[in-house]
Amino acid sequence: MDRSQFLRNLRASKVKLHPVQIDGWEGLVYLRPQTLGEIRDVLMKVDGEGESEDLKKSIGTDPLYLARGIARLVRDEEGVLLFDADDNVQMVELMRELEGTAPEISRRLNLEFNAINAPSTAEVTPSGN
Repeated sequence: MDRSQFLRNLRASKVKLHPVQIDGWEGLVYLRPQTLGEIRDVLMKVDGEGESEDLKKSIGTDPLYLARGIARLVRDEEGVLLFDADDNVQMVELMRELEGTAPEISRRLNLEFNAINAPSTAEVTPSGN
């Protein structure tokens, strides 16, 4: 295998986007499984002084935590995130819009996200995964 074949194989193996239609919404949003790097970044944030901040502390003290969680999931049809979860201005705007719908929209997006991350029944054996 040469370099160009390797790159073609990588492109062919790209993680697929999963379209989500929310009842009453115009258009689709897309989800894809998070990479290990994205998961690591969420679990261990680094503040301005370079000290790690525990995720549980963030959940309890960040009033924009729900908006940040949604912002890390929703993408356009090209796979580009719709929001920057680290941009507080965007998160305040998103949270303001979510105030009346946050539980239902968050629940739906999380259900869809969990479905694409969970192993299929074909991948699970009687002895476990």
